[in-house]
Amino acid sequence: MKLWLKISLLCTAVLLLIVGACSTLLLINSRSSILSMTIDSTKNELDNLETSFSSMVSYYGKEDADPIVKRSLIRYCFSQFASNTAVLISDDETLYSNLVFDPEAVLPKEELDGNSYYIGMIQGRHVLVTGSNFMLFFEDYTIYNVRDISDVYQNITDMIWKFGAISIAGILAGVLLIVFLVRYAIRPLKSLGKTAAVIAQGGYEERAAVRTKDEIGELAEDFNVMAQAVQQHIEEQREIMERQQLFIGAVTHEFKTPLTSVIGHAETLMYTRMPADVAENSLSHIHEQCRWLERLTQKLLKLITLTEEIDPKEESVAALIAAAAESVRETLAQRGLELVTSCEADTLPMDFDLMQSLLINLIDNAAKASSPGQTIGIRAYGRTVEVFDHGIGIPQSELAHITEPFYMVDKSRSKKLGGSGLGLALVKRIAEAHGARIGIESSPGAGTTIRVIFPDNI
Repeated sequence: MKLWLKISLLCTAVLLLIVGACSTLLLINSRSSILSMTIDSTKNELDNLETSFSSMVSYYGKEDADPIVKRSLIRYCFSQFASNTAVLISDDETLYSNLVFDPEAVLPKEELDGNSYYIGMIQGRHVLVTGSNFMLFFEDYTIYNVRDISDVYQNITDMIWKFGAISIAGILAGVLLIVFLVRYAIRPLKSLGKTAAVIAQGGYEERAAVRTKDEIGELAEDFNVMAQAVQQHIEEQREIMERQQLFIGAVTHEFKTPLTSVIGHAETLMYTRMPADVAENSLSHIHEQCRWLERLTQKLLKLITLTEEIDPKEESVAALIAAAAESVRETLAQRGLELVTSCEADTLPMDFDLMQSLLINLIDNAAKASSPGQTIGIRAYGRTVEVFDHGIGIPQSELAHITEPFYMVDKSRSKKLGGSGLGLALVKRIAEAHGARIGIESSPGAGTTIRVIFPDNI
């Protein structure tokens, strides 16, 4: 169901409910008011009749008059003021009545008081009966005023039909106005939908026009912010993809070259007789190439599979630094580099093997950035472990990207030194697994310092 139709139906339902409730209340109140006015008018007629009749009888009549004369006088005086709907009843007989029914049967005189009346159907007509008891010459009399109010009920019925017709016309007009206003109000949503369709088809530069300051305008602004974020994310992903594609080509070449060399030396050893020193050199070359492939494969596997949560334990920081230093001792010696260590920390919560891998990667990166004769350092203090060098440094524009997988600042130098752009990405993954953060300070020509900072709440 369309949104405009759903909103229109809901608004129509509310309109029907409100108009129906208000109309019902107004009709009930109007009906009560009309009937109340009719009853009051009939009671006033009865009071006037009683007053006029009593005054005339009191003026002409005498208490000691003959009962027959007295009854005749009372009947005569009543007929002078009474209409065909009036009834006069004494204690024992009806003195005056032109009705075909006895009003006392529907409104007994014993129940008469100032508020007594009867409304009902008599002979197919709506009839209102009011009555009053009074004394005249020490005798009890009752006057009834019977009024046909069928025309009043007909007027009420006509009013209901007219009011209903007016209400229906108002509801129809309201529904049409609601549909128009709702469709007009959601026009920006249609525009927003068209913009979303364009973006879905690849037009990431498309933006929604913001013409209002209401919730739809805020939605359009939020949509534009989201579209901007999506566009930026897609551009970043495109750049990462391009770097990864470049890396795949480079890695393919790097795998191919040592494998070709390994196969060549292996075939030479298998099918050619050669001096022992030449054969030993071939074996050494095969061994180094295989070790290089092993390290590269392990880095790839670690980077991809390092997704499970670790179980850190309090481990000696001094032992960690010693283990990492021993692992890189031969490599640094071959490159003519010196490693200095300083430990002012006791223990840290860690996975020992992963942290050792982290330090080895940092030392390896520092070694690649350093020249023979330079010094690489490991220092631990408080809840921080850092590795620093005095090498070529990293440009400020590159610092934000160096922990991305496969990112290499100097591709030619990294390839020459056996780099793959995985070291710092793996360092970042391991640090995050420990809840730690990476801090990097570097200046071209002055060296680089990389810190692993553990949180205080662990």
